[in-house]
Amino acid sequence: MRSVTPHRILLVDDEPHVVCVLRLNLEQAGHTVLSASNGEDAYAIACAEQPDLIVTDYQMPGGGGIELATRLFDQKITRSIPIVLVTARAHHLDDAVLAKTNISEVVDKPFSPRQLMATIESLLATGKPRKSDAA
Repeated sequence: MRSVTPHRILLVDDEPHVVCVLRLNLEQAGHTVLSASNGEDAYAIACAEQPDLIVTDYQMPGGGGIELATRLFDQKITRSIPIVLVTARAHHLDDAVLAKTNISEVVDKPFSPRQLMATIESLLATGKPRKSDAA
């Protein structure tokens, strides 16, 4: 299934198999995929490349997803990039955390690649980050 408009998406996860599965799905949908295995590298890539969307793990070396999202929100050039946070913990983000980030969606692990792709495509189609919490 090809996406109508290709986008550049940054995947950030320290588990190579997660990046591999998501990369295959995103590339099959017509997107360009950038990747990083830690928050520090992801921050540098996001600042340099300004992707259309970021999918990041909650916990990883070099700064986790919340820290990454907060740092990106503090920069004018990356402030509007929507972020999907993937977490192995049923994690609830309060309004104070959301107010300091571009986290648009929180997805719990284990996740269905198909459901995550639907979330990504929805965010890309609307062009606007929406704030929500995992159930």
